Amino acid sequence: MQIVLIGVLALTAVAVMEALFYTLRFLTDKRKDELKRRLSSLGTSEGKGAVMGLLRKGKLSAIPAVDAMLRSLKVTARLENILEQTELEMTVARLLAFCGAGAFVGLILGLLSDGGLLSLILVVLFGALPFMFVLFMRSRRSRKLSEQLPEALEMMARSLRAGHALSSAFKMVATEMPSPVSLEFGRAFESQELGLPFEKAVADMTRRAPDNQDLKIFALSVIVQKETGGNLVEIIEKIADTVRSRYKFQGKLAGLTAEGRMSSYIVGALPFMTLILMLFANRPYVMPLFTTDPGHMILAGALTLWTLGFLWMREMNKVTI
Repeated sequence: MQIVLIGVLALTAVAVMEALFYTLRFLTDKRKDELKRRLSSLGTSEGKGAVMGLLRKGKLSAIPAVDAMLRSLKVTARLENILEQTELEMTVARLLAFCGAGAFVGLILGLLSDGGLLSLILVVLFGALPFMFVLFMRSRRSRKLSEQLPEALEMMARSLRAGHALSSAFKMVATEMPSPVSLEFGRAFESQELGLPFEKAVADMTRRAPDNQDLKIFALSVIVQKETGGNLVEIIEKIADTVRSRYKFQGKLAGLTAEGRMSSYIVGALPFMTLILMLFANRPYVMPLFTTDPGHMILAGALTLWTLGFLWMREMNKVTI
């Protein structure tokens, strides 16, 4: 009994120490993130240095020779813009390296599985995974930006009501709000302070979030008001109310369509899970799909129908309005 009690006390002590360690680590990381966010958006000398690092043209590669080679390709400029829209600390060369490594892993797995069409499928699938992750991060950032936009607009409206200039309202949002909305408003504020026309600085916000319609509406409203005049406070408050109401409705719609979306994911995964199970349970029965011409035709047709069906089900359960 004494041994059991000692063991329980020792386990409790270890758990308490680990909890204290991770709590301290969380608080320390939170302070560091807050300091980094403020320095990247404030107009101080340190903040300007950080923001200038964000505003200057990104490198395609840390190696000058590779950077010069990639800059001669047209596709790399598009990849660089996509990476800028994700806030990932990654160069185009590193993304291409990850894609190449993924394709190599897919090739190895395909060769270990007797090659054929399966090798090509695995090469394409694993090679595209890093790029798909980048697109996912861009979509996630755009969604987070829309969620933070109503609060940022209300903060701007309060600042304008207090008599501050529009640029000061941008600076307040950059200082007080979390990322990514603070970074976008901070970049716009620093750009116009460095001499860029205010309309161009606001338009660049939409370029860094091309799929975000809420930010486009705000930018267009600010630009039109700057040219024609009007009650900007009322406009900003209306946009904030509209965005917030739309997201409330989207939340309700997402709850109502959750069952359909989950069904589409399960039904879409069933063919692949069945194929993997058959490869382990009865491999000779499945391999003609990958080793014979009729099998290749059947597999291509099945993949085509699966893609069309999955896209159709996804479109039926789409919650974006």
